[in-house]
Amino acid sequence: MNSEDKILEMLEKHRTSAPNDFADGVMDALPNFRKAKRRGWWPAKGQWIAPALVGAAASLLILFLSGRFQPSEVQGHVGFHFELHAPGADTVELLGTFNNWKMGDIVLNGPDASGHWTASVELPEGRHEYIFLVDGKRWVADPNGTTHRPDGFGRVNSVINYYEDDNA
Repeated sequence: MNSEDKILEMLEKHRTSAPNDFADGVMDALPNFRKAKRRGWWPAKGQWIAPALVGAAASLLILFLSGRFQPSEVQGHVGFHFELHAPGADTVELLGTFNNWKMGDIVLNGPDASGHWTASVELPEGRHEYIFLVDGKRWVADPNGTTHRPDGFGRVNSVINYYEDDNA
């Protein structure tokens, strides 16, 4: 028997129980516990309605002021439709600068009857590079893309340049 087991055995022999009224004494010492105990753990009817409404209104105001509820045209976003013909694929993903090249973030829908995979993504104004990842191992540049550039790793990325017309 090691020293830890001996200590545990000694502690077990010296175990004593708390007095029967110990828990009640502790609870009585806490402010307002007895009142809360009488009506249960839920607040009285309507007690939290006003604070909850104020909190919800404040949250909505913060989201509105941060631009989360503005239409995409106001934020400088536009919807782009991505499509890849990959009839034998099990999965097709879209990775790019707009999602920090994160795998599993944008999975295309498909395939349709003709083997096309599609996704629509809201992109902010700017220059975006992207590539398709087929079955988690094959990198494919967008064959419908008009601009491509080497990525520095032996592959070619497709490029989208989207800038709002300042004269509109």
